[in-house]
Amino acid sequence: MPNLNVYLVEGYSAEQKAALLRRMTDAVVDSIAAPRPSVRIFLFELPRAHICVGGEMLTADAQRGQPGGPTVHVFLIAGRTDAQKEALIGSLTRAIDDTLAIPADPVRVMIFDVANTDFGMKGVTAKSLGR
Repeated sequence: MPNLNVYLVEGYSAEQKAALLRRMTDAVVDSIAAPRPSVRIFLFELPRAHICVGGEMLTADAQRGQPGGPTVHVFLIAGRTDAQKEALIGSLTRAIDDTLAIPADPVRVMIFDVANTDFGMKGVTAKSLGR
């Protein structure tokens, strides 16, 4: 069930984005033992002019050579341990650094636990499917 929304400043090659999505999938599978076919990642590319950090547009940061830090929203069926979540945050952050050369400092990962009654698959709740 893990669904990830990745918000990334535009400008990376198709090869870099493909490598990032593969590495992020591996991070989810390895960190929380999610079945690979259940991992869904949606990449949102944003123009620098559409991102503001601390009141500064990233267009100004681009002139200083600063990368726009990606934000990752991870939606999970509730029940993962704190240790699994910590491992997932670390693994996703490393995947970003390894594939896009963006260090950990500007990266943000947020995990949202979703009750099994609030997530639907196959037209029914995850709870009704035994999840």
